[in-house]
Amino acid sequence: MLRKLFAGLQNSLAGLAHAYRRDASFRMEAWTAPAFLIFGYFASPLSPSEFLFLLLSFTLIMMAELINTAFERALERLHPERHELIGATKDIASAAVFIAVCFALVVISVISWNRF
Repeated sequence: MLRKLFAGLQNSLAGLAHAYRRDASFRMEAWTAPAFLIFGYFASPLSPSEFLFLLLSFTLIMMAELINTAFERALERLHPERHELIGATKDIASAAVFIAVCFALVVISVISWNRF
């Protein structure tokens, strides 16, 4: 059982490493999220709930981006030529990332509004 758990952890870390190496959007988001959290901490100390909402919103973005990347890689392998349904599927996965980013912007706006 412990061996399966360790193997699953290795697979998860390999997936993160793959996404970081091959996806520019994931890399950008991986650097942007900590930068926002550090900036928020030093610019105006965040309350625990504000920090948690920011962390949640950035985690949601990263999760959506990982799922989007997985869809794109799988679909490119299964059907490399252009197809309307493949394009629509990629667009839908990308829309999930967009919604997560919009949520993060709302959280940042609410926190900023309460500060100024």
